[in-house]
Amino acid sequence: MPLPLITLAAAAASFACQSPSHHDGDNLRCANVPGSMRLQGIDAPEMPGACRPGRNCVDGDPFAARDYLRGLTAGKTLQCVQEDTDSYDRRIVNCTAGTVNISCAMIESGHAVPRYAPLDCSGTSPVPETAPDVTVDPSTDPTPQTAPEPPPVIVPADTPARPGTSGPGFGMAPVILFGLLLVNLITWALLAIDKRRAQAGRSRERIAETTLLGWAMVGGSPAAWHAMNRLRHKSAKDSFKQPLLLISGLQIGALLGLLWWQFSG
Repeated sequence: MPLPLITLAAAAASFACQSPSHHDGDNLRCANVPGSMRLQGIDAPEMPGACRPGRNCVDGDPFAARDYLRGLTAGKTLQCVQEDTDSYDRRIVNCTAGTVNISCAMIESGHAVPRYAPLDCSGTSPVPETAPDVTVDPSTDPTPQTAPEPPPVIVPADTPARPGTSGPGFGMAPVILFGLLLVNLITWALLAIDKRRAQAGRSRERIAETTLLGWAMVGGSPAAWHAMNRLRHKSAKDSFKQPLLLISGLQIGALLGLLWWQFSG
């Protein structure tokens, strides 16, 4: 490719990121650029519930990593270069704040590990390049003065890390799955009981449709459909089937929306 075209291509891939924000320790969003981006060459701990089964997720505190990254970029305009795109069609970017390479700073702080792409961290450091000037007036003290110690390095953080979040976790997923299983068992049992009472002619002891639909609404709709077809109970009653269909459609839509939010960034 001719040199002018190479220069133009490099310029097109470079952009300024204004008001950066972060969902975790390796994620980036810019106020002036649409879409979520991933910092090049690093992998940070995943937020609770975000580590997919079978994936080798990074150990550590995801909130501390996110807060450290926020401290590096807060109030700054980053200079970024798009290096690639990932499997989710997100931009993979290499960003700097002044002379500090953000990805290298995250690795040096211990909040991220190098992964996925080579990263050149030579010559970059999150530590200030020069210490503040200290002037000593010899007339006020005849004894020799020792050189002042450099100021301590302060780890930037907007908010303290949340306790009890070290390492990737699945959060409340096992509890939610157990709860849904229990709700479905109860829903199926209620429909079976109502079917037996209907066959026995015990109409005064029948379970109200609102009660059955209520259990379906809190997660028992799969069991309601299974019992309705397996037991041949209420399969011909539109007063039960239509609300159950509406409840199931809303639940499927909510599940798809949650999955999209989970995997989109």
